[in-house]
Parts: sequence; structure tokens; C-alpha cells
Amino acid sequence: MPPVDPSAGSVAAADPAARGAGAPGARRGRAPFVPIVPAGGAGTRLWPLSRRARPKFLLDLTGTGSSLLQQTIERVAPLADRPPIVVTGAVHEAAVREQLGKRARVIAEPSPRNSMPAIALAAAVALREDPDAVIGSFAADHLVEDTAAFAEAVERARAAAELGMLVTIGTEPTGPATGFGYIETADAEADGDCAAQGGASLASARPGGAAPGGDAALADRLRSVGALPVVRFVEKPDRETAEAFVASGRFRWNAGMFVVRAQVLLDVLAEQLPTLAAGAREIAAALAAAEADERADATADERSGGLESARDDEREPADERGAETLERVWPTLTRISIDHALAEPLAAAGRVAVVPGSFSWDDVGDFAALARQLRGPGGEDAPTGGGQDVVSLGGAETVAVGARATVYGSPGRLVALVGVDGVSVVDTDDALLVLGDARAQDLSALGDLLEAIGRGELR
Repeated sequence: MPPVDPSAGSVAAADPAARGAGAPGARRGRAPFVPIVPAGGAGTRLWPLSRRARPKFLLDLTGTGSSLLQQTIERVAPLADRPPIVVTGAVHEAAVREQLGKRARVIAEPSPRNSMPAIALAAAVALREDPDAVIGSFAADHLVEDTAAFAEAVERARAAAELGMLVTIGTEPTGPATGFGYIETADAEADGDCAAQGGASLASARPGGAAPGGDAALADRLRSVGALPVVRFVEKPDRETAEAFVASGRFRWNAGMFVVRAQVLLDVLAEQLPTLAAGAREIAAALAAAEADERADATADERSGGLESARDDEREPADERGAETLERVWPTLTRISIDHALAEPLAAAGRVAVVPGSFSWDDVGDFAALARQLRGPGGEDAPTGGGQDVVSLGGAETVAVGARATVYGSPGRLVALVGVDGVSVVDTDDALLVLGDARAQDLSALGDLLEAIGRGELR
């Protein structure tokens, strides 16, 4: 199977929802918007639901009837002017294609190399098809409430990105969470000072480029579209630091959403990690050439009445030529996240903007996060509230006395709970997990224990 699905390679070939007919950016004169969805990770803190072979983005964790990946595509496709591009591991390619059908294009990466190589490759693919493309990277396994507010934030981010900035969307903290990263923003006065002291758009670093209208004018234009300069990105803080962040009013949660012109991303990546940028461009060129050859072969075969098919054994198939380049170059790309590769160093240089998002967001990184979504009023860190003390998913029958829990199981098995407060019970065919919410982050260490006792096949 080719690394890029040629049948979804054009807007016309994709599902109408993927074409973004009603997208805000479909207006004439706007740079086309291409959503990118990196779909990777093992979800180790959601074991045994999430496994190596079926990670959390392929799962329906909240009982909606759609996987997290499907919900992501449903959220971004109406905003798109081109079909979304999903970059996923080769081992998950078949499952991703099965879930999405023609609603998105799929690129299969040979091995995990974190988010930056995946985003760079998709950006290079988008750039080859449209030199003005604006891309937006959105994780495949996050939850977002209020899609209208999300769409509004993306629209503002697009406007800021067209000014040449790397733009992120930061969500409003509802409490001093220690499981999320933070973004420090400049207030209006600091924004003006930053411009006066030489803050510049990414475009100013491009060959022949310049900040539109000068630095002060750029700062004014950012404010006019609802964006602010980013001072810095901060990794998951301790409790005391998180409390100070929230109290200051200058920090937002880092939701891992980035919007930027594809050309700008690849140019600034060439500054930071030139081998990665060059490798992404090389792979994209090979994939594009393979697709063009495949279309030409199909046209020639049709015109010859099938005679060209007899010569297929004499030349390497087009999809294999593209796959060879992918297999050869991909392992040479730096394994790094977009936060470390671009967001953090560029923020320090005053080259990143943030659009505040008013929607509820959660990365559902562990069972405690799911508990916030599904049961009880939620703690002070909860982005959204739940509604029941005991929630059962997967059809499991439950009976409870004085309990607060989430139960994942199958029909035909009764789970009884008495006097337990804040636990998740996960009952699968080959493993049973009972986990306290307060220790949810510790579950990632269980993988090494499984290997140590000779049960690594359960990971």
C-alpha cells in the first residue's frame, strides 16, 4: 500500500466534509488551510485499554461512538480548504484508513520520531501542492468541547499565521494543573514594548522576506486579530509554580495546537534543524513524483487498452519508488517534538504568537483525566465537569454502594463497588486494572514491570 493514498490526493477525491466547503477560509483570496493530524504515541497511562497495537487515538474513550481520531477529523474538516493530512505509524495505517475512509489523506511513517518530523513532512506535502498553504497541527487524541469556539480560535490563528508568525492556541486554565504545559503571554503593554525592542515575524527571517509594515505595525495587526506575543513555553510545573501561573493571569495551557504557513515552518525549521527540513522536503518530493508517475501510468494504460499493463514487471511500481525514499530518509530525521524544535526557541526570539481559546480542552493523558470528563463534579484542575459518581463504559453492568468510579468492561460481567472513592476499573479479555485517580500518572511505569515478569506481550 502506498505511503500516501492517491485516491484521497485531491480535494475532489475526498469526502465533501473534508473539502471544507463552508470553512471560514474558503473565501476567495485567503490562503488555503490544510489541517495536519499527527496520530502517534502508545498511551501508556491508559493501559490496558490503550496498547501498542491499538493506541488511544483509535479508541472511543468517552462513549460517544467515535474514536478520538474520528472526533478530531470531524472537528477540523469543516474548517479545511484541502483534505486533512493524517501522519501515523505504519503499524496503525490500516486501522486509521478504516476509521477515516476518504475523509482524510494518510501518510504512514516507518517508525515513531515524535511530532516535528511528522508535521514537517505533512507541511512539505501541503507546500508542494500550494505554495501559499497555511497548515494547522492538531493532536489526534485530545478532547475539545464547544466546536464553534474552537473554529473561531482557528480562524484567528489563521489570520495571525498569514502575518508570518508561528501561532499556537492556548486554552484558559481552570485550575493549577500540573499535568499540562503552560504558555506565558505578553499583556498589551508588554506587546508594544516587545515590538519596539525588535520582535519580528518569522517572515522577516526568510530570504527576501520582511515583517509586514514593520515590527510595531505587526504587533498592532496581531492584536487586531486577537493574538498576543508569546514570552515562553513552560513544561509541566510543580503545584506551587502552577498556582502562581494561574494567579498571574498571563499563562494559558499549551494544547499542542500550531498554525503557520507551510513555507514559513519549513524555512525556520531549516534554520534550527536543517537536516530535518531537507529530509522532509526530499520525502515529499519523492511521494509527489510517485503519485504523478502512478497517474501517468494509469492514463497510459487506459489509452493503450491495457497494453501498458504487460510492461509493469519491467519497471519498479511508482508507489514503491516513493516508499523507498521514505524508508531511507525517515530514520535520519531528528527525533524531536515541535515544542522543542521550534516553539520554545522561537518564542525566546519573540517570533511566536498565541490566540486565546475559550473552549474546554483536555489531552486525556490518563484515567484521572477521563474521570474528570465522565464522573463527579471534577476537581479544581478539571477542564470540564462530569455528571455521575459511577460511570460504566463498554456495556459492563455495575452495582455500587458509596463509590465513585469509572468502569470499563464488557457485557455479561457484573462489577460491584463498595466504599471505593476515585478509582478506575478496567476489565479486558487478558488483563484487569484497578487504579486510584491520585496515582494515575504512575501507570506508565507498569510497562517495564510487565516486561520484567515476562508479560511484555500485554503492552
